[in-house]
This record gives sequence, C-alpha cells and structure tokens, in this order.
Amino acid sequence: MGSNDDIMHEFVRKELKKLYPSVDGWQIRPAAKSGGKEQGFVVARRILGKSEGAHVLVSFDHVVTPGTIDSLMAMARNNPVPGLASPKKILVIPQNTNVMVVPSEVTVLPMQSFAWENKELVWLKRRNQVSEKASAAKRS
Repeated sequence: MGSNDDIMHEFVRKELKKLYPSVDGWQIRPAAKSGGKEQGFVVARRILGKSEGAHVLVSFDHVVTPGTIDSLMAMARNNPVPGLASPKKILVIPQNTNVMVVPSEVTVLPMQSFAWENKELVWLKRRNQVSEKASAAKRS
C-alpha cells in the first residue's frame, strides 16, 4: 500500500473515531484482509450488558461493484463481532460514488473528507482550504 493510500485511510480512521468514540466504549480494530484492495474495520462495544458492533469496509472506488459487496460479506464471515449473531454491515465511500448494486442490508456511509467530482477523487478539506485562501486574496 502506498503512502497516499495510507493517508487516505488515516482520514477514514479519524471519521470512524468520530462516529464510534472510545469514550463511549467503542473499540475499532482492523479486520483481517479478505482478498480485496479495500480496508476493513470491526467496531464493537459492550454497554449495559448489551453488545453492539459493525463490520466497516472502506472503498475509494468510483462505482461500488458486486466484488466490493462480496469483500464486505467475506470480511463479516471471517471477523466475528463478539456477542453478536448478525452485526451491521457498513460501506464507507467517497461522496458521489455510484451505489446502485449495494443491497438494502448494507448501510452506506459517505465520507466527509473525499468525494468524486466527475471522474476525479477530490480531497474536500484541501479544496475548501484553497477556496478560502482564494477568497481571502480577493478581499485583500
């Protein structure tokens, strides 16, 4: 995995930590590789005697394919969440990704950091920083 991929996945980890904060008892661990290029995570917690959790697969592809869904299902089979028979399945993708093949039992979670614009993957925070600097330069 190259350094760009590592940086992109680090942004995703930060987003997951916001959604599943450790102060609320959530534990986030990388899932064992299921053969695809996507990265997966298992999020889980036990609170008030009840277990909660999900399998989270991250994909930066422009179009979600049946292979991506197969990777999520394989990850769910190979990485059980303790105390749960059927945890949630979540697909984390850039905004504006084509999700036509995603089945209803999979929750789609758009990233806050990345989006597809036409056929280019755009880092939204960087784009906002550039826009703010351009606006500030015009005001000066």
